[in-house]
Amino acid sequence: MTLATRPLGPDDAQAVAELLVAYDLFRTGESDGVGADDVLDWWRRVASDGYIGVLDDDGGIIGVGTLRERGADYYLADNFVHPDHRGQGIGTFLLDWAERRSREDGKSSIRTATTVNDEPGRRLFASRGYRYIRSFYRMVVDLEDPPSEPVWPEGFEVARLRPGEERALYEVIEGAFEDHWGFEPRTFEEWSSHLTDLPDRLSYLVRNEHGTPAAGAICDEERFGTGFVQVLATVREFRRRGLGEALLRQAFFDLFALGRRRVALGVDAENTTGALRLYERAGMVVSYQDDAYEKILDPAGSGDGSKLAGS
Repeated sequence: MTLATRPLGPDDAQAVAELLVAYDLFRTGESDGVGADDVLDWWRRVASDGYIGVLDDDGGIIGVGTLRERGADYYLADNFVHPDHRGQGIGTFLLDWAERRSREDGKSSIRTATTVNDEPGRRLFASRGYRYIRSFYRMVVDLEDPPSEPVWPEGFEVARLRPGEERALYEVIEGAFEDHWGFEPRTFEEWSSHLTDLPDRLSYLVRNEHGTPAAGAICDEERFGTGFVQVLATVREFRRRGLGEALLRQAFFDLFALGRRRVALGVDAENTTGALRLYERAGMVVSYQDDAYEKILDPAGSGDGSKLAGS
């Protein structure tokens, strides 16, 4: 099949945001509102030139594909098709593009995901040799009343991250997640490359009475239309003391004060540290589920028959 495509740039961010909102509404029945800034932040995490737009006859964007480098051996493909253009082969085309780019860049596998209710997507993945590997939840809480200030365990205190403390927060987060599924170690430079504004965010560092970092979090005042807890981590030796819940409630308290009435985060459905139970105790509920799939790539490729116009 032949589809018109072109690379995407900053001027396309608003059109892509509108496509993602339409996709969310169709697949999950709700959308908190993706904006152009969210799209630009998303693109900062993709591989070099790792995004493409599929166009309709009038040049409007009806499909978007991106590749994010999440490990030395694989890319994570995020592909979206406008719901008004389902069944036109765009999803297949974007998978072809993602697999081809992955092979060209020397990756041995590719991962992608779709919402749990996307039956056509699951059939497409199965037909292409993808296998299900994991589910992830998006969890939300709606804060109708001002949250109470958190009660911190004795001997621990929290403070907003100060300039110069970025490496301490990095070490907390990397150490806390090294036993999680899919963990890929990063250097401080890699980790901080898209977090240059950390001290200006709602970022926290928890220390014990001796000054040892014990937990930390990075939050965004607004992401995808909500207050967003990007990461929350407790160092292994300090777990089971209530630090994670206190830190989450601190985020709720501060985000509410900034006017945020909905707070969201993402979590591995098979998380082994008790994070799901923690979030549920704090009043969060699952708003939707994404299922992740993986394909081991044949380096030689098989030829997909797709054609690019304008790429």
